[in-house]
Amino acid sequence: MKQCAFGTGICVSAAALCTLLLRATTLKMFLPFLFVGIVVVVAMRFGSAAGILGTLGAALIFAVFLFHPLMSMKVGEEVERSNLIWMIIGGISASELVGIHPKKPTRGDDPKGYSGA
Repeated sequence: MKQCAFGTGICVSAAALCTLLLRATTLKMFLPFLFVGIVVVVAMRFGSAAGILGTLGAALIFAVFLFHPLMSMKVGEEVERSNLIWMIIGGISASELVGIHPKKPTRGDDPKGYSGA
């Protein structure tokens, strides 16, 4: 659980930093596509849940703070809206494909390591 929260925090922090740095450039339109790479790295290290939650958090930050109209979840430009949707689809898909899943104990395995004797 802590790894998931930490990985999600990394994605959200990276999205906020990218928003601050690239807000005034023409690259902001393509930022969602570039951000999928960050999501893949987070999913590989911290799990698929962290990648999925990080994707959704980044999409929210981009919609509210990067794309016009600012401070609204509405994205006015059709190309930016489309890129954001593709980031969500790609980030969730990539997280499921490359993300690690926590191992669940199988029947007969004692999660605490006791042998029962």
